[in-house]
Amino acid sequence: MKTESLFIKTKLLLLLACLSFFFLCKKTDSVPNTESVPLTSERYNVLWIVIDSLRGDIIGRYGVTPNLDLFQKNAVSFQYHLVNAAWTRPSTLVFFTGKYASANPVNFWDYPTTKSEVDAFYRTEKKPLPKLLKENSFVTYMVGNNPFLTDKYGLGVDVGFDQLYDFSNYSEDTRKITKKTFEVLEEIATHEKPFFLFLNYNDPHKPYTPPSGFTDRIRTNEVLDEKKENYLGEVAFVDEELGKVFETLKTKNLWDNTMILITADHGEVMNAAHAISPFTGTNTYYGHGQDLFLENIHVPLLIKLPGNLVKGIVSDMTRSIDLFPTILDYLGLTIPKSIHGKSLRPLIEKTETIKRTYYGETRFTQGYGEGSEFLLQRSYRFHELGKFWQGSVGSEFYLYSDVKKDPNQENPLRISNIASLKDMKLNPSLEKKIQRFWKQIRSMEPKLPLYHLSIQPESAETEIQIRVPSGTIRMASIPDDVILEEKGKFVSVHTKRMKPFEISFEVYPDVSFPEFDVLFSKKQIPKSEIFTGYFGVSMDSCHFNCDLLYESGSKRPVIHPNAKVYFWKEGGQKKNYSSKQELGTDALEILKKQGYVQ
Repeated sequence: MKTESLFIKTKLLLLLACLSFFFLCKKTDSVPNTESVPLTSERYNVLWIVIDSLRGDIIGRYGVTPNLDLFQKNAVSFQYHLVNAAWTRPSTLVFFTGKYASANPVNFWDYPTTKSEVDAFYRTEKKPLPKLLKENSFVTYMVGNNPFLTDKYGLGVDVGFDQLYDFSNYSEDTRKITKKTFEVLEEIATHEKPFFLFLNYNDPHKPYTPPSGFTDRIRTNEVLDEKKENYLGEVAFVDEELGKVFETLKTKNLWDNTMILITADHGEVMNAAHAISPFTGTNTYYGHGQDLFLENIHVPLLIKLPGNLVKGIVSDMTRSIDLFPTILDYLGLTIPKSIHGKSLRPLIEKTETIKRTYYGETRFTQGYGEGSEFLLQRSYRFHELGKFWQGSVGSEFYLYSDVKKDPNQENPLRISNIASLKDMKLNPSLEKKIQRFWKQIRSMEPKLPLYHLSIQPESAETEIQIRVPSGTIRMASIPDDVILEEKGKFVSVHTKRMKPFEISFEVYPDVSFPEFDVLFSKKQIPKSEIFTGYFGVSMDSCHFNCDLLYESGSKRPVIHPNAKVYFWKEGGQKKNYSSKQELGTDALEILKKQGYVQ
């Protein structure tokens, strides 16, 4: 019996060996084929390369990317890859958390990161990708120019690399980054542990200053202005440096067992029709971060899986939130349920059953997209008090476009507000679609805290006055038999009803705490008779920093029957924007050097 059992096992092993040989020798074509991906128990390495500001329409088009062209031929190329944020810091945090920018406490409006934001990030984001991989026996490195990946300058947060080599305070950083990468790869080659290396080139980020000779490599019939020539010259420069990195990986025997991702953190505006952002009013020509038009968010994504055996083209929409879970999926690690992205492996392996949709955020802008259609909103939702915004809320319009019909998004349909849709005499199906896109934006953004007032009138004349110092008040629910006067930062409610009632409202955006007065027959109810929060504490018991007093969590408080006025807040503490922070000299020098500020 033992001999027979051994014979059967031997046949099975031979069969498996033959099958493995067949799949390893099988050629691939333009459709991704992953039957030969060597997913063994021995973990392989991960190299994630970000080329700052590289648009999605550059590789293979102008003759300046020979190394990337060759890489693309031997990788999976995602042709419709969109980032979920439009400038470096929020986009990088999307990379390392797999979550939308607004899901973490670091602002994507202004450059300084306040201490409260940084502390909140460390408190709430326990395992960004570098930390998570470190916990799973990877040694993690960052080499590049990204001042937002350190909390050293007051510009960003530390996401947990073992070693971080940031060249943002150097001029002519590109060759320095390559040289340091060689040193890191030399060190890595001696390790037994797998590595995760994040390589971040700042070129072709403005100002565009390519070394001499690189613009001569451009091959195109397109009439180019000087800025685009220099931009493409910097692309050629980075491509040459990447060729050196690729060669070093091969000579160190790291190429075949390394998963390599190449992408960008955002695109670059080169269409004169978008020179002045309709959302911020800012000149964004040869810049970024001021809108969510495709040229700002469409970037390359190339993925080489270990073994260099899987190649092809994916034309479906993919998003930068998907990269975090993709890496974990191919490494065999558990994907956290809290993330917003979805592994790209089903697309690569042709098992995808749903169409991915897009949601993005940047300064003054939110957007949602399905396929070729997008609805962008001018939004104050994530504004912060400071030198750029003093607290007033203006009109919020919408731009709808279909890039199949309007590829450059030069003639979007402008909608003053969603309520006006019914008066625009649109095709009914289009009207319904825009309504649905609008609802998707609302459902995907973080919820604002909701404030509630429960009133038990003691006269036939009740008045409620609500005020906010910044932002505006938005009523969420109110009885039908009340008179409502809304004036932005001030709301007045009048009613003659004698039955108990409730009103609910938001402060939009969440930058200030509401103050209110309740009057019965023009007599103001004192704070000592107003009960608050889950535990029903008198409002008079706190006079400073009282946010926690008003919280009820997700549960409705038990309202005491004798309480004339009960006030509580649902949905967490408001952000604290009272801490103003000025940038230090080093931070300002970095931002000036990289063209962020003038």
